[in-house]
Amino acid sequence: MSEGREDRSWRLGDHVSVTYAADDECRELLTSYLRAGLRPGQRVVIFLDTDDADLARQLIAAAPDATPGQLVILMLGAGFDVSGPTKVQQMLDGLAAALARAATDGQHGLFVAGKMTWTLRAGLDTADLVAYESAVNRFFGDGRIAALCLYDRRRFDKAALAAIGSVHPGPLLRFTLGGWGAHLRLSGELDASNAASLPSILSMVAEADSTVLLDASELRFLDAAGAGTIVRFAASRPTRHTVVRCTRGVRQALSLVGADTVPSLVLRDQVTGV
Repeated sequence: MSEGREDRSWRLGDHVSVTYAADDECRELLTSYLRAGLRPGQRVVIFLDTDDADLARQLIAAAPDATPGQLVILMLGAGFDVSGPTKVQQMLDGLAAALARAATDGQHGLFVAGKMTWTLRAGLDTADLVAYESAVNRFFGDGRIAALCLYDRRRFDKAALAAIGSVHPGPLLRFTLGGWGAHLRLSGELDASNAASLPSILSMVAEADSTVLLDASELRFLDAAGAGTIVRFAASRPTRHTVVRCTRGVRQALSLVGADTVPSLVLRDQVTGV
């Protein structure tokens, strides 16, 4: 999980967690994010806590050129509600509905941000948040949505922040779904900071009754943990091939953790293709 002082170029497909330790820092991050999201054909939805009325007004004032309905600010208890035993599913359903509404209104992109302190008031614990952040990765494969999750270091302990941050693939790792059949493309870097996000990403193609193409040609770095996850994924589908197109460095990482012992795993060079 990254600290908020880092400069960022927000893009569709991101699922990023950032921490902050001052209210001004949080406001600046949200302002930068919403301005990046308020491009023609895009919508920005921001989730805030019950007592964030002043912050909501400041964010609205920072977007004077937003068209009607382009900037939506929802506050716990005054725009959205998460309660009962199905909190995580309610959050996922709400995100899916927001994406569907944006598409219906002719907007091709959705920027979502959340000041995650509202989850404490809603009664979500660390396990709930890890489950949500893992499951929500499935929304980012088509590149129409970006998410920024802001965690207050004064309210969430280090262990919780580490667990939550590890299931966010961004900003180092990006993925897209597309092409023929079950085609998953990875780019960037996969290391200890985001390796826990990989199982939820791979789950999007796990049930495919066909060959899975994992295009890792633009993956610059793959650590042993991430390589092991890919090898185990291929081994879990013994009757269907998993074809990984990759660089020499990624191939070496996969071989070191047993890729050559899995018959259903096929490695291909990034240049020659499949």
